[in-house]
Amino acid sequence: MRAFFFFALLVCGGLTAVGQQFPSEKFHTGSVTLNDGTELKGRIKYDLTADVILVIETGKSNVTTLSANQFQYFSIDGGKGKAMRFFYAVPVVNQTGYRRPKIFELIHQGGVSLIAREYIATRSRSSSNRSSFRRSMYDPFYGPGNQIVTFRYLAYELWLIDENANLTEVGNTKNDVIRAFPDQHSELRKFIKRERLRVDKLVDLTKVVAHYNELKNL
Repeated sequence: MRAFFFFALLVCGGLTAVGQQFPSEKFHTGSVTLNDGTELKGRIKYDLTADVILVIETGKSNVTTLSANQFQYFSIDGGKGKAMRFFYAVPVVNQTGYRRPKIFELIHQGGVSLIAREYIATRSRSSSNRSSFRRSMYDPFYGPGNQIVTFRYLAYELWLIDENANLTEVGNTKNDVIRAFPDQHSELRKFIKRERLRVDKLVDLTKVVAHYNELKNL
């Protein structure tokens, strides 16, 4: 499992940062394509924990709940200056051996694609033991004394999926990332070193996936 920090919602003592909302906590302009090919347009709110989406169709006020086994994919506006975000219902074998669709976001598309499951994580730490941050009034996690600081952040579980819908979870270390690919391990290791990539950065990991697909197309 890999966690990528995008932004944090701070809870310090009884004080909560205002104006912060995670993407899954609000509706977005978008569309969803159902299993029969029908397209619904309007506003969409997603819940990857429950693998459902809420849809308010354009011109309507009622909310329709769709589970992952009722649609093929949906897309939402990524926000000002950002690209559309695409989510797909991908069958995954559960603990009982049955294939059950789960929602994944497409990060990079190719012969091997990078997909993700977004979640909101929580972390707590003592405000007096934070050597990685400068303790000052400008530190958003600073609290006087020895308070317990709790903050929420957006994180991803990342997976590789091939053209046959085979899934491989991406691990935490460089070796884990390289082993997630079926081959080209030596070339990927050289590429990461040559380009000075950090596999804990999503943009760099995307470059690794893109390079793998380039190698397979040679």
